[in-house]
Amino acid sequence: MGLALTGCSSSGNGSEVSPTPSVAPTAVALPGGTVGKAAAWVLEVLNADASPDAATLDRRFARSFLDQVPAAQLVPVLDQLRADREWVPVSVDVVDAGEKQAALTIVGASGQFFTMQIGVDADSRIETLFFGPGDDPHREPAASWDELGERLDAVDAQSSLLVARVLDNGTCQAVEEVPGGSDPDEVLPLGSIFKLYVLGAVSQAVEAGTLTWDDELTVTDDVRSLPSGQLQDAPTGTAVTVREAAELMISISDNTATDLLVQAVGRDAVERAQATLGHADPSLNTPFLTTRDAFAIAWGSPSQATGWAAADTAGRRAMLDALPGGPLAVDPAGVTTPVWQDDVDWFATSSDLCAAHVWLHDRGEQDPVVREVLSVNPGIEVDAKAWPYVAFKGGSAPGVLAGSWLAEDAAGDTYVVTVQLAATDPAVLANPMVLVDTAESAFALLGGAAGSKEGELREAPGDRG
Repeated sequence: MGLALTGCSSSGNGSEVSPTPSVAPTAVALPGGTVGKAAAWVLEVLNADASPDAATLDRRFARSFLDQVPAAQLVPVLDQLRADREWVPVSVDVVDAGEKQAALTIVGASGQFFTMQIGVDADSRIETLFFGPGDDPHREPAASWDELGERLDAVDAQSSLLVARVLDNGTCQAVEEVPGGSDPDEVLPLGSIFKLYVLGAVSQAVEAGTLTWDDELTVTDDVRSLPSGQLQDAPTGTAVTVREAAELMISISDNTATDLLVQAVGRDAVERAQATLGHADPSLNTPFLTTRDAFAIAWGSPSQATGWAAADTAGRRAMLDALPGGPLAVDPAGVTTPVWQDDVDWFATSSDLCAAHVWLHDRGEQDPVVREVLSVNPGIEVDAKAWPYVAFKGGSAPGVLAGSWLAEDAAGDTYVVTVQLAATDPAVLANPMVLVDTAESAFALLGGAAGSKEGELREAPGDRG
């Protein structure tokens, strides 16, 4: 699921930020479309001598935003940020396919970095604006595993990091000296990484002959979800093939494409696929939520998150059966509150994710579509000569940021890297660079160890082969 946060926050949340840029800040080009124009206007405001008046804010911001963050609350935050002008955009971290939402990293005169998330509605008014702690996008990868551990410990969140080599028998063995994070063996939320299990179920259906990659799926109001993605904006009746839906699900985390695939194979098939892919406790995700289910349960009016947390499996199935069809009555701008604590997410350990990647990697040797789908978007920048194949799935939600990679090195050996972060304060994980920095550092460090083959290995906790 995509991360959509409304409102503003200062950096006072315990998360470490870089005090000075590693290089002199150079402005990057802003995104295209209306979201780029909106971002340019916000930066003009932050670099102006005074904040805009109420009438200007009424014109620029959507009513849904101002109902939650009135001008009387917004202006002081803008004033606080203006005190550190000039602000320079130094990276564009995320832009959705429809150019309606973006995440930027900006740096002020003092050298403090912030992430700025912004989204616009159909009328080009700002409906999402969030400032949170940021990191220098030009910071060098960690020079040692100890330094990587220090960076991970500086994030005020539960964390789990696994760096493992996949042995010939399919066993994941963790590389020695790699920091495990604050909760290396714990079950943590996944966000959209759960879509690996959906891909597994689809692959099983294709192998069984009950589905083909060329079969067509049709977008309807009963399956239409919310961003991330692009199919949520497709007209009713739009048809996509199973392969196209799978590519959208993995490469841009399209939620509607995901729910189309779950509809095609059946919820029960995805629940069974968890065990097949090596999940130690599929009951954690039973019944298996679609993205539409999760939005409705967590952020519908009223929210049913606490009821979901208290219900048993039968009770949760009854809650899902009672959800209405038709257009989803959830405002994307209201998707702000962490709900993973109430079990409204998908959950696994790092070992579960490693097992899932290994299963899909093996399946990809028989079905090249699976292999290709997983590698459309590597998620990070790595040395292509050192890592010629990278499979990736990431996930985010309020208070959740996670990523999982399977990569083959130049010698043909296979490694898995998983990063899971969870916090009760969504501002702590507002900047995706936290995830990018951890993963890119891990691959840079692993590249040296993999090249020499002298890195020590140890069995990953709970590994099931």
